[in-house]
This record gives sequence, structure tokens and C-alpha cells, in this order.
Amino acid sequence: MSWFKELTGYSKHMKYREKNPNAFVEKYGTNKHPDHSKVLSDDLIVNQNLIDTLFYQITSLLPSKSLSLPQLIEIHFDNEWLEHTDRDGLIIGRYLPYNLLQNREFLRKGRIRLTNLGDRGEPASVYDDAFSRFLIIESMNHELAKTNKFDDLTQYGFHKFLNAKYEKLLPEYKILGVKKELRSKILYILQANFKLKVSGEYVILPEIKINKNNDKELLNFIKHLFVVGLVKEFTRGRLAELTINK
Repeated sequence: MSWFKELTGYSKHMKYREKNPNAFVEKYGTNKHPDHSKVLSDDLIVNQNLIDTLFYQITSLLPSKSLSLPQLIEIHFDNEWLEHTDRDGLIIGRYLPYNLLQNREFLRKGRIRLTNLGDRGEPASVYDDAFSRFLIIESMNHELAKTNKFDDLTQYGFHKFLNAKYEKLLPEYKILGVKKELRSKILYILQANFKLKVSGEYVILPEIKINKNNDKELLNFIKHLFVVGLVKEFTRGRLAELTINK
């Protein structure tokens, strides 16, 4: 069963598809899209079940949790996932609010989302239900806090990283959306100040085997994604209240 079918926004999304039949079509085919991991299964239900296993785990794992990161950074999650839908039902999913702290002082609010992003990643050639699957970490924009606007810390599209044959996620994660010289600075800070593994242009995330007994590894993986996102925003000058010591 598709993780998305349990959402109240599912019916609205399907009505969107009826009105826009060309939005979710297969163009390249499995493993042929330039954005794919190249080790997806040709059986789309296999890909779907593997990532949905992670979606269900993350959904049950994070509420009420606190994550301790280097540099005395803490992430405190709320106790309940909420639903979101926008753009006339094109994008649906769930989000879990969190508070970002450092040295036990509150810095700002944020949220982590499990969601599709419309037809990003050509989901019709990856998943049986043609829903893309993303984990997105966001922080509230201080200047636009009254409008509840969020900035992306980082996006993780599972179509890029799934190795279906070995039921795991590929560890090489490339930082996108920033200029080359800024990317080099981000990678340096991640390695020098946060002790993350870096290889060339890639951050090496913890390898995740997809099974129901990997909670510890999955939490560590999410911690790494937070660190990458926070350093990225700090380096871009959009998280000025964060302090990073050498």
C-alpha cells in the first residue's frame, strides 16, 4: 500500500492528476533518467515498498525525540506529525515541527517533511503509485516569520540514492544549489568542524540498510542531514545566530 494513500490530501491530489494527465508520465524509464541512482529496480513496487519502509520508520521514530549534534546543537521535535498540502493538492505529505537550540538557547523553529514534490524525479518510472518521495529539512525564515515562510536546509530525493538490489541507500551525497567556491567552504567546515567524511565533492553519509531494525543507524543518518543543512545555511549567511567554533 502506498504511504500517500493514508493522507487526507490524497483524494485532492488524485483530482489534480485527473485535470493534469500529462504531469505524471514516464519519459525516460527506470534507471535512464539523469537524476536516478542507476540501481533502481525495474519492479516499481519494490522501489516503493523499500522507501515506504523508511517513511513509516521515520514517522514513528522522530516524534518527541531530541537529537544532539556537534557544536552543542540540539534538535527537539514536536510530538505529532501534521499534514500539509499546497499548490492545489499537487504536493502533499506530513511534517514534524522542531526547535533548533545551541548551548541550550533557542535559535529558531523548523520542520522536517516527508513529501512528494509534484512530478520531481519522474516518479512514474520509479514508484508504482507515481509519487516522488523526499525528505526535506527546513528552517523558518526569520525575516518572514510572521508569514510562516520556511527555507530549505536540505532536500533528500530517494530516487537518487536507492540501491534496490542490496536494499540500502547510497552514501555519496552531493551538495547542490550553491556556487562552487561556497560548496568547497561547506565541505571544509563539515570535515574540519563536524568530523563528517568528505570525498571530492561528496559528503559520505552513514550507509543505511533498509530494514525494521535500523533505528539507531537511521537516527544517525538524519543527524548527518541536519548537520549538512545547517552548515549550508550558515555558510550562505542565512543562519547568523548559529555559532561554529573551530
